[in-house]
Amino acid sequence: MASRSNILRLDRIARTVGPARPAIADRSPWNWFADSCPCGLAAGDCTAHPRARAAQRPPDGDWRTWLLLGGRAAGKTRTAAEIVRHWAESGQARRIGLVAPTAADYRDTMIQGPSGLLSIAPPWNRPKFEPSKRRLTWPNGAIAICLSADQPERARGLQFDRLWCDELCAWSRPQRMWETVLLCLRLGDQPRAVVTTTPRPIEILTRILDDPTTRLSKETTFANARHLAPEFISEIAAMYQGTRLGDQELHAEIVDTSAAARFPSFAEARHVLEKAEYVPGLPVRLAIDCGLSRHVGALFFQVREREGTAPGSIRRIVSVFGDYYAVDKTSADNAQAIKDLSYRLCGGRIDRAYLDPAATARSGVGPAARGEFARVLGERITECWPVHRVLEGLDQVEILLGAPPREPDLWIHPRCRFLIESFMTYRRAEKHGEILDAPADPQHPAEEAIDSLRGAVRVAFPEGRIDPARFLRHDLKTGSLR
Repeated sequence: MASRSNILRLDRIARTVGPARPAIADRSPWNWFADSCPCGLAAGDCTAHPRARAAQRPPDGDWRTWLLLGGRAAGKTRTAAEIVRHWAESGQARRIGLVAPTAADYRDTMIQGPSGLLSIAPPWNRPKFEPSKRRLTWPNGAIAICLSADQPERARGLQFDRLWCDELCAWSRPQRMWETVLLCLRLGDQPRAVVTTTPRPIEILTRILDDPTTRLSKETTFANARHLAPEFISEIAAMYQGTRLGDQELHAEIVDTSAAARFPSFAEARHVLEKAEYVPGLPVRLAIDCGLSRHVGALFFQVREREGTAPGSIRRIVSVFGDYYAVDKTSADNAQAIKDLSYRLCGGRIDRAYLDPAATARSGVGPAARGEFARVLGERITECWPVHRVLEGLDQVEILLGAPPREPDLWIHPRCRFLIESFMTYRRAEKHGEILDAPADPQHPAEEAIDSLRGAVRVAFPEGRIDPARFLRHDLKTGSLR
Protein backbone atom coordinates (compact mmCIF):
# COMPACT_ATOMS: atom_id res chain seq x y z
CA MET A 1 0.00 0.00 0.00
CA ALA A 2 1.43 3.31 -1.05
CA SER A 3 2.34 5.70 1.73
CA ARG A 4 0.53 9.01 2.09
CA SER A 5 3.71 10.93 1.23
CA ASN A 6 4.13 9.03 -2.03
CA ILE A 7 0.50 9.71 -2.96
CA LEU A 8 0.93 13.42 -2.32
CA ARG A 9 4.15 13.44 -4.39
CA LEU A 10 2.38 11.76 -7.32
CA ASP A 11 -0.46 14.29 -7.07
CA ARG A 12 2.03 17.18 -7.26
CA ILE A 13 3.67 15.63 -10.33
CA ALA A 14 0.32 15.15 -12.00
CA ARG A 15 -0.66 18.76 -11.33
CA THR A 16 2.70 19.99 -12.62
CA VAL A 17 2.78 17.95 -15.80
CA GLY A 18 -0.94 17.91 -16.47
CA PRO A 19 -2.56 16.33 -19.48
CA ALA A 20 -0.61 16.26 -22.72
CA ARG A 21 -1.33 19.24 -24.94
CA PRO A 22 -2.99 18.35 -28.22
CA ALA A 23 -0.71 18.63 -31.23
CA ILE A 24 -1.10 21.80 -33.30
CA ALA A 25 -2.17 20.66 -36.75
CA ASP A 26 -2.08 24.05 -38.44
CA ARG A 27 1.29 25.71 -37.98
CA SER A 28 0.90 28.19 -40.85
CA PRO A 29 0.18 31.25 -38.62
CA TRP A 30 3.77 30.97 -37.31
CA ASN A 31 5.43 30.48 -40.70
CA TRP A 32 6.73 34.04 -41.10
CA PHE A 33 9.07 33.32 -44.02
CA ALA A 34 6.57 31.26 -46.05
CA ASP A 35 6.27 32.11 -49.73
CA SER A 36 2.48 32.33 -49.72
CA CYS A 37 -0.51 32.83 -47.44
CA PRO A 38 -3.28 30.18 -47.16
CA CYS A 39 -5.78 33.00 -47.69
CA GLY A 40 -4.15 33.88 -50.99
CA LEU A 41 -3.34 37.43 -49.87
CA ALA A 42 -0.11 39.26 -50.58
CA ALA A 43 2.64 39.28 -47.96
CA GLY A 44 1.80 41.79 -45.27
CA ASP A 45 -1.93 41.93 -46.04
CA CYS A 46 -3.18 38.99 -43.97
CA THR A 47 -3.57 39.27 -40.19
CA ALA A 48 -4.39 35.58 -39.67
CA HIS A 49 -1.21 34.44 -41.41
CA PRO A 50 1.48 37.13 -40.96
CA ARG A 51 4.11 36.96 -43.67
CA ALA A 52 7.33 38.89 -44.20
CA ARG A 53 7.23 41.58 -46.85
CA ALA A 54 10.19 41.83 -49.21
CA ALA A 55 11.97 44.42 -47.01
CA GLN A 56 11.42 42.19 -43.95
CA ARG A 57 13.37 39.26 -45.37
CA PRO A 58 17.11 39.01 -44.64
CA PRO A 59 19.35 40.04 -47.54
CA ASP A 60 21.10 37.51 -49.72
CA GLY A 61 24.84 37.12 -49.99
CA ASP A 62 27.63 37.87 -47.57
CA TRP A 63 26.92 40.55 -44.98
CA ARG A 64 27.75 41.31 -41.36
CA THR A 65 25.14 43.92 -40.40
CA TRP A 66 21.54 44.10 -41.55
CA LEU A 67 20.31 47.64 -40.90
CA LEU A 68 16.55 48.08 -40.80
CA LEU A 69 15.51 51.74 -40.94
CA GLY A 70 11.79 52.15 -40.50
CA GLY A 71 9.19 54.71 -39.59
CA ARG A 72 7.20 54.38 -36.41
CA ALA A 73 5.21 51.12 -36.35
CA ALA A 74 6.71 50.01 -39.68
CA GLY A 75 7.30 46.47 -38.36
CA LYS A 76 10.97 46.70 -37.36
CA THR A 77 10.56 44.84 -34.06
CA ARG A 78 8.58 42.00 -35.63
CA THR A 79 11.15 41.65 -38.41
CA ALA A 80 14.10 41.39 -36.03
CA ALA A 81 12.27 39.11 -33.58
CA GLU A 82 11.43 36.69 -36.39
CA ILE A 83 15.01 36.53 -37.69
CA VAL A 84 16.31 35.96 -34.14
CA ARG A 85 13.72 33.23 -33.63
CA HIS A 86 14.79 31.66 -36.95
CA TRP A 87 18.47 31.77 -35.96
CA ALA A 88 17.76 30.14 -32.60
CA GLU A 89 15.35 27.45 -33.83
CA SER A 90 17.49 26.46 -36.82
CA GLY A 91 20.64 26.12 -34.73
CA GLN A 92 22.45 28.92 -36.63
CA ALA A 93 22.88 30.79 -33.36
CA ARG A 94 23.72 29.51 -29.89
CA ARG A 95 24.55 32.77 -28.11
CA ILE A 96 22.64 35.90 -29.07
CA GLY A 97 23.01 39.43 -27.71
CA LEU A 98 19.90 41.59 -27.31
CA VAL A 99 20.68 45.31 -26.86
CA ALA A 100 18.09 48.01 -26.14
CA PRO A 101 18.31 51.62 -24.90
CA THR A 102 17.39 50.56 -21.34
CA ALA A 103 16.57 47.41 -19.37
CA ALA A 104 12.87 48.31 -19.50
CA ASP A 105 13.09 48.52 -23.30
CA TYR A 106 14.51 45.03 -23.85
CA ARG A 107 11.92 43.61 -21.47
CA ASP A 108 8.86 45.55 -22.70
CA THR A 109 9.69 45.69 -26.43
CA MET A 110 12.16 43.02 -27.52
CA ILE A 111 10.91 40.19 -25.29
CA GLN A 112 7.45 40.76 -23.85
CA GLY A 113 6.11 43.34 -26.32
CA PRO A 114 3.33 42.58 -28.84
CA SER A 115 5.97 41.84 -31.49
CA GLY A 116 8.60 40.59 -29.06
CA LEU A 117 10.28 37.19 -28.93
CA LEU A 118 7.80 35.65 -26.49
CA SER A 119 4.77 36.91 -28.40
CA ILE A 120 5.82 35.64 -31.83
CA ALA A 121 7.22 32.28 -30.62
CA PRO A 122 5.16 29.19 -31.55
CA PRO A 123 3.64 27.31 -28.58
CA TRP A 124 5.82 24.25 -29.18
CA ASN A 125 9.09 26.18 -29.10
CA ARG A 126 8.59 29.05 -26.69
CA PRO A 127 11.77 30.30 -24.95
CA LYS A 128 11.97 30.81 -21.20
CA PHE A 129 12.65 34.31 -19.91
CA GLU A 130 14.59 34.73 -16.66
CA PRO A 131 14.62 38.49 -15.85
CA SER A 132 17.02 38.14 -12.91
CA LYS A 133 19.60 36.49 -15.18
CA ARG A 134 18.82 38.78 -18.15
CA ARG A 135 18.51 35.59 -20.17
CA LEU A 136 16.20 33.97 -22.68
CA THR A 137 16.60 30.20 -23.24
CA TRP A 138 15.12 28.15 -26.09
CA PRO A 139 14.27 24.44 -25.70
CA ASN A 140 17.24 23.47 -27.91
CA GLY A 141 19.66 25.27 -25.58
CA ALA A 142 20.20 28.49 -27.55
CA ILE A 143 20.35 31.50 -25.26
CA ALA A 144 20.02 35.26 -25.58
CA ILE A 145 21.68 37.67 -23.14
CA CYS A 146 19.96 41.04 -22.60
CA LEU A 147 22.01 44.24 -22.38
CA SER A 148 21.15 47.85 -21.68
CA ALA A 149 22.90 50.40 -23.91
CA ASP A 150 23.32 52.83 -21.02
CA GLN A 151 25.73 50.35 -19.37
CA PRO A 152 28.36 49.52 -22.02
CA GLU A 153 30.78 48.01 -19.51
CA ARG A 154 28.31 45.21 -18.70
CA ALA A 155 29.02 43.74 -22.16
CA ARG A 156 32.70 43.16 -21.45
CA GLY A 157 33.70 39.49 -21.51
CA LEU A 158 30.56 38.33 -23.33
CA GLN A 159 30.71 36.47 -26.62
CA PHE A 160 28.00 36.16 -29.28
CA ASP A 161 27.46 34.71 -32.71
CA ARG A 162 24.42 36.91 -33.37
CA LEU A 163 23.24 40.38 -32.23
CA TRP A 164 19.98 42.27 -32.26
CA CYS A 165 20.43 45.98 -31.49
CA ASP A 166 17.13 47.84 -31.15
CA GLU A 167 16.58 51.62 -31.51
CA LEU A 168 20.29 52.35 -31.84
CA CYS A 169 19.62 56.06 -32.43
CA ALA A 170 17.95 56.29 -29.01
CA TRP A 171 20.94 54.86 -27.11
CA SER A 172 22.44 57.25 -24.59
CA ARG A 173 26.00 56.23 -25.57
CA PRO A 174 25.57 54.82 -29.08
CA GLN A 175 29.15 54.85 -30.31
CA ARG A 176 30.64 53.37 -27.13
CA MET A 177 28.00 50.64 -26.85
CA TRP A 178 28.14 49.70 -30.56
CA GLU A 179 31.92 49.37 -30.49
CA THR A 180 31.74 47.28 -27.31
CA VAL A 181 29.13 44.77 -28.51
CA LEU A 182 30.77 44.54 -31.92
CA LEU A 183 33.88 43.23 -30.16
CA CYS A 184 31.65 40.59 -28.53
CA LEU A 185 30.42 39.38 -31.92
CA ARG A 186 33.18 36.82 -32.42
CA LEU A 187 31.71 33.30 -32.32
CA GLY A 188 30.87 30.99 -35.19
CA ASP A 189 31.80 30.99 -38.85
CA GLN A 190 29.64 33.95 -39.85
CA PRO A 191 28.72 36.26 -36.93
CA ARG A 192 25.96 38.69 -37.84
CA ALA A 193 24.03 41.62 -36.37
CA VAL A 194 20.59 43.04 -37.10
CA VAL A 195 20.05 46.70 -36.18
CA THR A 196 16.55 48.18 -35.99
CA THR A 197 15.98 51.89 -35.52
CA THR A 198 14.05 54.96 -36.56
CA PRO A 199 16.88 57.07 -37.99
CA ARG A 200 18.43 60.20 -36.58
CA PRO A 201 21.50 62.07 -37.87
CA ILE A 202 24.09 60.56 -35.52
CA GLU A 203 27.66 59.69 -36.45
CA ILE A 204 27.55 55.98 -35.62
CA LEU A 205 24.55 55.43 -37.92
CA THR A 206 26.47 57.04 -40.79
CA ARG A 207 29.44 54.79 -40.05
CA ILE A 208 27.27 51.68 -40.14
CA LEU A 209 25.67 52.77 -43.40
CA ASP A 210 29.06 53.41 -44.99
CA ASP A 211 30.45 50.01 -43.96
CA PRO A 212 30.67 47.78 -47.06
CA THR A 213 29.49 44.78 -45.01
CA THR A 214 26.18 46.50 -44.18
CA ARG A 215 22.95 45.73 -46.03
CA LEU A 216 20.11 48.26 -45.73
CA SER A 217 16.35 47.71 -45.68
CA LYS A 218 14.01 50.68 -45.31
CA GLU A 219 10.22 50.92 -44.97
CA THR A 220 7.76 53.64 -44.12
CA THR A 221 5.04 53.57 -41.50
CA PHE A 222 2.46 53.23 -44.28
CA ALA A 223 3.95 49.94 -45.50
CA ASN A 224 2.52 48.35 -42.35
CA ALA A 225 -0.83 50.17 -42.46
CA ARG A 226 -2.81 46.91 -42.78
CA HIS A 227 -1.80 45.98 -39.23
CA LEU A 228 -2.35 49.40 -37.65
CA ALA A 229 -5.49 51.15 -36.45
CA PRO A 230 -6.96 53.39 -39.20
CA GLU A 231 -7.27 56.22 -36.68
CA PHE A 232 -3.55 56.05 -35.99
CA ILE A 233 -2.69 56.32 -39.69
CA SER A 234 -5.01 59.27 -40.31
CA GLU A 235 -3.95 61.16 -37.20
CA ILE A 236 -0.20 60.66 -37.59
CA ALA A 237 -0.40 61.57 -41.27
CA ALA A 238 -2.28 64.77 -40.49
CA MET A 239 0.22 65.63 -37.76
CA TYR A 240 3.53 64.89 -39.47
CA GLN A 241 3.05 64.39 -43.22
CA GLY A 242 5.01 66.93 -45.24
CA THR A 243 7.32 67.95 -42.38
CA ARG A 244 10.95 67.11 -41.66
CA LEU A 245 9.87 65.31 -38.49
CA GLY A 246 7.48 63.32 -40.66
CA ASP A 247 10.32 62.45 -43.03
CA GLN A 248 12.15 60.98 -40.04
CA GLU A 249 9.35 59.40 -38.03
CA LEU A 250 7.15 58.16 -40.90
CA HIS A 251 9.44 57.77 -43.92
CA ALA A 252 12.65 56.73 -42.13
CA GLU A 253 14.73 59.50 -43.70
CA ILE A 254 17.87 60.72 -41.93
CA VAL A 255 17.19 64.40 -41.27
CA ASP A 256 18.22 66.86 -38.59
CA THR A 257 15.16 67.65 -36.46
CA SER A 258 17.04 69.03 -33.46
CA ALA A 259 16.53 72.52 -32.05
CA ALA A 260 19.75 73.59 -33.79
CA ALA A 261 18.32 72.88 -37.25
CA ARG A 262 17.83 76.27 -38.92
CA PHE A 263 15.05 75.23 -41.30
CA PRO A 264 12.97 72.53 -39.55
CA SER A 265 10.01 73.14 -41.89
CA PHE A 266 11.97 72.12 -44.98
CA ALA A 267 10.85 68.80 -46.44
CA GLU A 268 11.74 67.33 -49.80
CA ALA A 269 8.19 66.04 -50.23
CA ARG A 270 6.82 69.61 -50.12
CA HIS A 271 9.57 71.80 -51.54
CA VAL A 272 11.39 69.68 -54.12
CA LEU A 273 9.17 69.69 -57.20
CA GLU A 274 9.52 68.93 -60.89
CA LYS A 275 7.33 71.95 -61.64
CA ALA A 276 10.23 74.16 -60.53
CA GLU A 277 11.75 73.54 -63.98
CA TYR A 278 12.86 76.51 -66.09
CA VAL A 279 9.96 78.20 -67.89
CA PRO A 280 10.90 79.75 -71.27
CA GLY A 281 9.73 83.34 -71.50
CA LEU A 282 10.13 84.17 -67.82
CA PRO A 283 13.22 86.21 -66.88
CA VAL A 284 16.11 84.17 -65.51
CA ARG A 285 17.85 85.55 -62.47
CA LEU A 286 21.10 84.46 -60.92
CA ALA A 287 22.15 84.90 -57.28
CA ILE A 288 25.85 84.34 -56.55
CA ASP A 289 27.57 84.24 -53.16
CA CYS A 290 31.14 85.25 -53.99
CA GLY A 291 33.22 87.29 -51.61
CA LEU A 292 36.56 86.65 -49.97
CA SER A 293 35.66 83.06 -49.07
CA ARG A 294 37.24 80.04 -50.77
CA HIS A 295 33.71 78.82 -51.50
CA VAL A 296 31.35 80.06 -54.21
CA GLY A 297 27.71 79.13 -54.62
CA ALA A 298 25.08 80.22 -57.13
CA LEU A 299 21.38 79.66 -57.81
CA PHE A 300 19.39 80.06 -61.03
CA PHE A 301 15.82 81.14 -60.24
CA GLN A 302 12.66 82.64 -61.65
CA VAL A 303 9.83 84.51 -59.97
CA ARG A 304 6.35 83.31 -60.86
CA GLU A 305 3.11 85.04 -60.07
CA ARG A 306 -0.03 83.21 -59.05
CA GLU A 307 -3.42 84.26 -57.79
CA GLY A 308 -3.44 84.68 -54.02
CA THR A 309 -6.07 83.55 -51.53
CA ALA A 310 -7.49 87.05 -51.06
CA PRO A 311 -9.52 88.48 -53.97
CA GLY A 312 -7.27 90.38 -56.36
CA SER A 313 -4.07 89.40 -54.54
CA ILE A 314 -0.97 88.00 -56.22
CA ARG A 315 1.42 85.40 -54.82
CA ARG A 316 5.05 85.39 -55.89
CA ILE A 317 6.78 82.01 -56.05
CA VAL A 318 10.57 81.77 -56.03
CA SER A 319 11.37 78.83 -58.30
CA VAL A 320 14.98 77.56 -58.16
CA PHE A 321 15.88 75.36 -61.14
CA GLY A 322 19.68 75.19 -61.00
CA ASP A 323 22.56 75.45 -58.53
CA TYR A 324 26.36 75.64 -58.56
CA TYR A 325 29.11 75.13 -55.97
CA ALA A 326 32.91 75.20 -56.17
CA VAL A 327 35.84 75.68 -53.83
CA ASP A 328 39.33 77.08 -54.40
CA LYS A 329 38.66 78.43 -57.89
CA THR A 330 39.38 81.93 -59.14
CA SER A 331 36.50 84.34 -59.64
CA ALA A 332 37.06 84.27 -63.40
CA ASP A 333 36.91 80.45 -63.49
CA ASN A 334 33.76 80.40 -61.38
CA ALA A 335 32.08 83.04 -63.54
CA GLN A 336 32.87 81.10 -66.70
CA ALA A 337 31.68 77.80 -65.18
CA ILE A 338 28.38 79.42 -64.15
CA LYS A 339 27.94 80.90 -67.61
CA ASP A 340 28.60 77.49 -69.20
CA LEU A 341 26.04 75.92 -66.83
CA SER A 342 23.43 78.44 -67.97
CA TYR A 343 23.55 76.98 -71.50
CA ARG A 344 22.63 73.55 -70.15
CA LEU A 345 19.88 74.84 -67.87
CA CYS A 346 18.18 77.63 -69.80
CA GLY A 347 19.83 78.01 -73.18
CA GLY A 348 22.32 80.57 -71.87
CA ARG A 349 19.69 83.08 -70.80
CA ILE A 350 20.64 85.26 -67.82
CA ASP A 351 18.57 88.43 -67.49
CA ARG A 352 20.07 89.59 -64.22
CA ALA A 353 22.94 88.46 -62.00
CA TYR A 354 22.97 89.49 -58.34
CA LEU A 355 26.17 89.22 -56.32
CA ASP A 356 26.86 89.23 -52.61
CA PRO A 357 27.68 92.84 -51.62
CA ALA A 358 30.95 91.45 -50.21
CA ALA A 359 31.95 90.77 -53.84
CA THR A 360 33.15 94.37 -54.08
CA ALA A 361 35.87 93.79 -51.46
CA ARG A 362 39.45 93.79 -52.66
CA SER A 363 41.96 91.17 -51.53
CA GLY A 364 45.68 90.60 -51.78
CA VAL A 365 45.28 87.53 -53.98
CA GLY A 366 43.49 89.08 -56.94
CA PRO A 367 40.91 91.60 -58.14
CA ALA A 368 37.52 92.03 -56.50
CA ALA A 369 35.11 89.24 -57.43
CA ARG A 370 32.49 91.68 -58.73
CA GLY A 371 34.73 92.90 -61.52
CA GLU A 372 35.54 89.40 -62.70
CA PHE A 373 31.91 88.28 -62.71
CA ALA A 374 30.79 91.47 -64.46
CA ARG A 375 33.45 90.96 -67.14
CA VAL A 376 32.31 87.37 -67.88
CA LEU A 377 28.56 87.71 -67.36
CA GLY A 378 28.18 91.29 -68.55
CA GLU A 379 28.48 94.61 -66.76
CA ARG A 380 24.99 95.65 -67.80
CA ILE A 381 23.23 92.77 -66.06
CA THR A 382 25.46 92.45 -62.99
CA GLU A 383 24.79 94.18 -59.67
CA CYS A 384 24.83 93.39 -55.94
CA TRP A 385 21.71 92.20 -54.20
CA PRO A 386 20.09 94.58 -51.67
CA VAL A 387 21.91 95.05 -48.38
CA HIS A 388 19.96 93.53 -45.49
CA ARG A 389 20.46 91.95 -42.11
CA VAL A 390 21.40 88.29 -42.45
CA LEU A 391 18.90 87.09 -39.86
CA GLU A 392 16.07 88.96 -41.57
CA GLY A 393 16.93 87.22 -44.84
CA LEU A 394 17.01 83.80 -43.18
CA ASP A 395 13.67 84.48 -41.49
CA GLN A 396 12.17 85.43 -44.84
CA VAL A 397 13.41 82.17 -46.37
CA GLU A 398 11.71 80.32 -43.51
CA ILE A 399 8.47 82.17 -44.22
CA LEU A 400 8.59 81.17 -47.88
CA LEU A 401 9.04 77.53 -46.87
CA GLY A 402 5.76 77.79 -45.03
CA ALA A 403 4.18 75.16 -42.82
CA PRO A 404 1.48 72.61 -43.70
CA PRO A 405 -1.20 72.94 -44.86
CA ARG A 406 -0.17 76.21 -46.58
CA GLU A 407 1.44 75.68 -49.97
CA PRO A 408 5.08 76.81 -49.94
CA ASP A 409 6.20 79.89 -51.86
CA LEU A 410 9.61 78.32 -52.56
CA TRP A 411 10.00 75.57 -55.17
CA ILE A 412 13.26 73.70 -55.76
CA HIS A 413 13.96 71.43 -58.71
CA PRO A 414 15.23 67.90 -57.83
CA ARG A 415 18.50 68.53 -59.70
CA CYS A 416 19.48 71.19 -57.13
CA ARG A 417 21.09 68.71 -54.73
CA PHE A 418 23.54 71.30 -53.38
CA LEU A 419 20.70 73.54 -52.19
CA ILE A 420 18.63 70.60 -50.92
CA GLU A 421 21.53 69.20 -48.88
CA SER A 422 22.27 72.69 -47.58
CA PHE A 423 18.77 73.01 -46.17
CA MET A 424 19.25 69.70 -44.36
CA THR A 425 22.67 70.53 -42.89
CA TYR A 426 22.37 74.26 -42.10
CA ARG A 427 22.53 74.52 -38.34
CA ARG A 428 22.46 77.19 -35.67
CA ALA A 429 25.44 77.63 -33.38
CA GLU A 430 25.29 76.28 -29.83
CA LYS A 431 27.06 77.83 -26.83
CA HIS A 432 26.86 76.56 -23.25
CA GLY A 433 23.75 74.58 -24.11
CA GLU A 434 21.98 77.58 -25.66
CA ILE A 435 20.89 77.68 -29.30
CA LEU A 436 22.08 80.89 -30.98
CA ASP A 437 20.66 82.56 -34.09
CA ALA A 438 24.05 82.51 -35.78
CA PRO A 439 25.28 79.81 -38.19
CA ALA A 440 27.21 76.95 -36.59
CA ASP A 441 29.96 77.17 -39.22
CA PRO A 442 30.21 80.34 -41.35
CA GLN A 443 32.60 78.49 -43.71
CA HIS A 444 30.32 75.48 -44.22
CA PRO A 445 29.43 74.89 -47.91
CA ALA A 446 25.75 75.19 -46.96
CA GLU A 447 26.40 78.86 -46.28
CA GLU A 448 26.99 79.48 -49.99
CA ALA A 449 23.66 78.01 -51.07
CA ILE A 450 21.61 79.58 -48.29
CA ASP A 451 23.27 82.98 -48.68
CA SER A 452 22.59 82.89 -52.42
CA LEU A 453 18.96 82.03 -51.71
CA ARG A 454 18.79 84.81 -49.14
CA GLY A 455 19.91 87.27 -51.83
CA ALA A 456 17.44 85.81 -54.33
CA VAL A 457 14.57 86.24 -51.88
CA ARG A 458 15.48 89.88 -51.28
CA VAL A 459 15.46 90.47 -55.01
CA ALA A 460 12.04 88.82 -55.36
CA PHE A 461 10.62 90.61 -52.31
CA PRO A 462 12.39 94.00 -52.14
CA GLU A 463 9.72 95.37 -49.82
CA GLY A 464 10.97 92.94 -47.22
CA ARG A 465 14.16 94.92 -46.64
CA ILE A 466 14.56 97.94 -44.42
CA ASP A 467 15.38 101.13 -46.31
CA PRO A 468 18.86 102.19 -45.08
CA ALA A 469 17.64 105.81 -45.07
CA ARG A 470 15.20 104.87 -42.29
CA PHE A 471 17.90 103.63 -39.91
CA LEU A 472 18.49 105.79 -36.84
CA ARG A 473 22.17 106.49 -36.28
CA HIS A 474 23.68 106.99 -32.85
CA ASP A 475 26.17 109.86 -32.56
CA LEU A 476 28.87 108.69 -30.14
CA LYS A 477 30.06 112.22 -29.46
CA THR A 478 26.74 113.86 -28.62
CA GLY A 479 24.75 110.76 -27.65
CA SER A 480 21.88 111.82 -29.86
CA LEU A 481 19.98 109.83 -32.49
CA ARG A 482 19.79 111.18 -36.03
